[in-house]
Amino acid sequence: MAVRKTFRFDDTYVVRVETSVVAKGSQLTAFPMWPAGFGDETTLTSYAASRIEYHNSESTERTLFVFPKPTERLAIKNIGSGNTLPGPFNWAGVVDQYFAAVFLPDDPHSAALVTLRNSIDVPKDWQHPNPQESTKVDVLGAAVGSLRGPTSARIFVGPKALQVLESVPVAGVADHPDLRDLVNFGFFGVIARPLFIWLRLTYEHIVHNWGWAIAIQTLIINLALLPLRISSMKSALKMQKVQPQMNSIKEKYKKFSMRDPRKQEMNQEIADLMKKEGVSPAGGCLPLLIQMPFLFAYYSMLGAALDLRHAPWLWVRDLSSPDPWHILPIGIIITMFLTQRMTPQAGMDPAQQKMMNLMMPVMLGVISWNLAAGLCLYWSEGNLIAIAQQTIMNRTKLGREMREMALKRARKKDK
Repeated sequence: MAVRKTFRFDDTYVVRVETSVVAKGSQLTAFPMWPAGFGDETTLTSYAASRIEYHNSESTERTLFVFPKPTERLAIKNIGSGNTLPGPFNWAGVVDQYFAAVFLPDDPHSAALVTLRNSIDVPKDWQHPNPQESTKVDVLGAAVGSLRGPTSARIFVGPKALQVLESVPVAGVADHPDLRDLVNFGFFGVIARPLFIWLRLTYEHIVHNWGWAIAIQTLIINLALLPLRISSMKSALKMQKVQPQMNSIKEKYKKFSMRDPRKQEMNQEIADLMKKEGVSPAGGCLPLLIQMPFLFAYYSMLGAALDLRHAPWLWVRDLSSPDPWHILPIGIIITMFLTQRMTPQAGMDPAQQKMMNLMMPVMLGVISWNLAAGLCLYWSEGNLIAIAQQTIMNRTKLGREMREMALKRARKKDK
């Protein structure tokens, strides 16, 4: 038997590999492999962070699933060592949050992926390792090669930095022939990826600190969304003005059951009234809903962007990890409370408003407690800008009118 494995290195993260096995004059399959994942061996959760991902001519399969067949999903926890997935594969391998080891076969159509999964014992406490106190963790690996004998491929082993991945060419991929899909910006990737590119340009050309780059970007985004905040207030005021007429219509039809056909007449009258007054029921909520994707996009961006890993800002040592002193989450609670108090909510019951003024900031504070510090920076600064904007808007004719209507409603409830 003759076994040959050749590696060729250069100054990039890409390695050329050629493998072959000859037994009794016949060529056998020879799959090069990456036997385990990545991560900090002192952190148990890092072992569970590895995933197997691949890209074929149609799509990228990622997250917690591997697709052996188009109609079958195999959860990553059920991956067996030696499970073979037929290609074609433009690239396939093992990844975690920030690093990847993926194979790029020279012949994608003859390639196959073999998943590897092994359990190992690791100490529960790395500071004081004790063989009697260990736990089993799973490590995932992958082997990719040709089913027709010798394998010739490239292996990318390195960080999932967008600029690095975009420099690695991948043949046979129509939309973007490189490794950029290894960075998973999630469902809101259409927003998250441009946000990150903009953030990186801000860091490179304006201020050489990722925290201050986030601060500048947050300011610009909130100023751009100011017209939506004004539109939301105008819509809420219009809705409140027609509320007495809407209540009068509902009172006229309250004796009829919900199944009574005359209830449709009530709905039609309300619709005609809103059309006449130029009121949209979604007008007050839609501008706020438009802002939410930016928050979700920031969340996915900070979780995927390697550049923010270990990036410091003031007291924060790593913008991709939680604030060590929880100053930013506390700031979110305080600024949310002030924002709720300052925003006129003319159509809301005063008792309900008081409850929301307290419960909403506390709930969001709990949610943000262990979120990435970069996201909390974006969130808390956005709240500060909203407070400044609301202070100015409360002094306008529109703001004063809304506050007067809210006070009038509160006085009626007190009676």
